[in-house]
Amino acid sequence: MRIFESRHRRGLALVAGASALALLAGLACDGDKTGPARQPPRLAFQSGRDGNWEIYVMEADGSAQTRLTNNPAVDIEPAWSPDGRRIAFTSTRDGNDEIYLMKADGSDQTRLTNSPGTDMGPAWSPDGRKLAFFSDRDQPGNYLYYEIYVMKADGSAPTRLTDNQDVDVEPAWSPDGRQLAFTSSRDGYLAIYVMNADGSAPKALTDSAANVWGEPAWSPDGSKLAFTSARDGYLAIYLMNTDGSAQTRLTDGPLDQRAAWSPDGAKLAFTSAGYEISVIHADGTGQMRMTFGTSDDSPDWSPAGP
Repeated sequence: MRIFESRHRRGLALVAGASALALLAGLACDGDKTGPARQPPRLAFQSGRDGNWEIYVMEADGSAQTRLTNNPAVDIEPAWSPDGRRIAFTSTRDGNDEIYLMKADGSDQTRLTNSPGTDMGPAWSPDGRKLAFFSDRDQPGNYLYYEIYVMKADGSAPTRLTDNQDVDVEPAWSPDGRQLAFTSSRDGYLAIYVMNADGSAPKALTDSAANVWGEPAWSPDGSKLAFTSARDGYLAIYLMNTDGSAQTRLTDGPLDQRAAWSPDGAKLAFTSAGYEISVIHADGTGQMRMTFGTSDDSPDWSPAGP
């Protein structure tokens, strides 16, 4: 059973047993710097509203919702580059899940990975030089062999960071680039871990009693991690310090997941009940729904403008 493929691809919240940032000037894959100029923060998201999973963008207030991809394949998991000029995403357009890159206006869509397995969950390093992702490329079709990988931003030099017969998925870089948070089942249950950026010194931040779903997201100042848990009997967004302490529920569920921080750390966007996108203040107040279609999912904030 492909737990995490099903979970990410369709946005389903209840799969049993289981789910920012720039190319620097001079990188080969972004050397022309011809993408759109930086703008006020926007939200990219995946949606099935038009009958197929595509990538969309909208303003932070929910206006100007615009589709960026348009093909029969599944396009999901948008991740903004730190300068806001590029969006990495996952697509099945070449027959299996691979990591792609496009300009922020949807042009120049290019495949970065090409493996016999599943490559998903792109996450930019803070300096924009690398992308972390998870893959079963070393044992295609074996969802228990999803591991964390990192590659250069042009898709070259993929390197495996984890290596065990358990699920390691959903990498998220710390703002200083020194660590990766991720979700793992290596102790027999899903938990949030952190490790050094080279894969060393993995450490669990949550335990079995937490009933964690996963999806870690670092606050911009590096002091907190948002994550999804069902510890209170339903899926909700939680916050904790980056040492695992002070775990606190932020939302009231019942199907809240996939949190993403605003660039200033003041708000979080997330997928709420009905698979719509909502935004809430970091103190848990002021929740506001942003989308009202069907199957809006997996939001990600663009960086702040200059």
